[in-house]
Amino acid sequence: MTGATFLIIAVSVSKNKAMRRILFVLTGAVMFLSCKKDNVKAGETVEIYLLKSYQMVTGKCQIDPSLSVLDDKATIQNHDIVAYSNTDYQFTLANIAIERVKAFRDRTPFAVTVGKQVIYYGFFKPGISSSSCFNSITMDLDWATGNKISLKLGFPGQLQGVSIDDQRNNASLIAALKNQGKLK
Repeated sequence: MTGATFLIIAVSVSKNKAMRRILFVLTGAVMFLSCKKDNVKAGETVEIYLLKSYQMVTGKCQIDPSLSVLDDKATIQNHDIVAYSNTDYQFTLANIAIERVKAFRDRTPFAVTVGKQVIYYGFFKPGISSSSCFNSITMDLDWATGNKISLKLGFPGQLQGVSIDDQRNNASLIAALKNQGKLK
């Protein structure tokens, strides 16, 4: 039913008291059904923030969580995330989000969050970087696909004897992505 048709019906029935009640109920139903709902429950948004400020752990390529502050707005918002592969540790992103990632500089710090609670911190490390980062999760573009980011342990890889708190498949993160149908 178009808005114009609904308006004509409303005007023609508005003189009868019983019909006014029906019209009121129908109006409420049309308004309720026309609202766009996002299937994301409160606290289940998965987003990636850059950091407003941060300090590194002395002698390590690692962010000190107690001294980091997230930007006010997520750089990669929940709706920018198309999918996540928990076997390849890759986010598939919307094209606009990939363009934002392409603008990151080497060692750009980030935080992956669920409901704005930090799950893990890391650094953007493009494959052409000449510096290492052995103590953190690192992000790089997957140039083969064009719309994915890969999250790896260390850069250029994990150094033997160096442990990294691997939260890439954190239970809260996986549950939020699964509830949204984004887990692949």
